[in-house]
Amino acid sequence: MSQAVTLVTGASRRIGRAIAEACLRRGETVVAHRRSVEATAEPYSAPVLEWCWDMNQPLPALPQAPITDVVLSASLFERGYAWGALGAADVGAERIEEERERLQRHLRVNLLAPWELVVSLHARHRLNSVVMLLDTYLDRSFAGHGAYQVSRAAGAGMVRALAAELAPCRVNAVAPGTVLPSVRDPAERAEQEDAIAARTVLGRMGSVEDVVDAVLYLRDAPYVTGEILRVDGGRFKL
Repeated sequence: MSQAVTLVTGASRRIGRAIAEACLRRGETVVAHRRSVEATAEPYSAPVLEWCWDMNQPLPALPQAPITDVVLSASLFERGYAWGALGAADVGAERIEEERERLQRHLRVNLLAPWELVVSLHARHRLNSVVMLLDTYLDRSFAGHGAYQVSRAAGAGMVRALAAELAPCRVNAVAPGTVLPSVRDPAERAEQEDAIAARTVLGRMGSVEDVVDAVLYLRDAPYVTGEILRVDGGRFKL
């Protein structure tokens, strides 16, 4: 049985949960992070160690378990103003202040909190690996999500910096494309998937399993560090 003790942030839902389940199937001990005690998760396929932290708040006491590997899946995705709104001639102080606060939230959750967690864990007990979930659009702008995109671009820089700072701990990232629909209505979902497929080299959406496989590869790759692996079907090329 593997001796790995893996902390997965955002482990209660979506991709984070799938990563936690994959680690459980490998016989690892999983520390499953969620935002708060009130945000209860559905039962996992095997027992997990639970740890709660609202990443907008200061880092609480670290998990007691001796963490060997970290997967940073939790993130903040919040839409801002429409494209070009902040550059309008009549933009006011109130709008600028709201966007500044939005940028602060994104940087806190998507950059500063992961950095603080990883550095604190590594100082207590040397980590073997860290894998961070970013986004295929980390180096491209898209309408209404300036704060998010800036925080993801900064996250890419952090991955490379930590790879140098924490060696021989390996620090990498996966930058997924869209693998889960963002709308619930079946007709709108189908339309969204068709639009994504049309902009993707491979002509289809990916799956959660594609992302999980990439995370596990980087977890295990002994001579890979400071890398960002895009899992987007070639979407960024179009």
